[in-house]
Amino acid sequence: MLSGKDNSDLGWDEHRQLIVAKDVVWNSYISSHKEASQFKHLSFAYYDQLTAIYAKDRATGKDAQTTADIIEEIDDEDVTTTNIHEETIFMDAKLMFLWMI
Repeated sequence: MLSGKDNSDLGWDEHRQLIVAKDVVWNSYISSHKEASQFKHLSFAYYDQLTAIYAKDRATGKDAQTTADIIEEIDDEDVTTTNIHEETIFMDAKLMFLWMI
């Protein structure tokens, strides 16, 4: 909740384990983030433990693919598999022909 824009006046009280700010700041923040009102007086007893577990698990967009990218990748794999299969059949036929001679 403390990440993002429009929150530079919000702070963290380590002892009470809750978000702190002046009332005017809270009211301003809540006016644009209605769901945040529940956190004004709420203590996060396990905040440190949860941060240790989840802090690195954020979506960054790295390695993200669109549906079109995925379909293209599947098609490329299908072509490669088909080519390998066709080469195997050709080699088997060639070996059979040579064996028959």
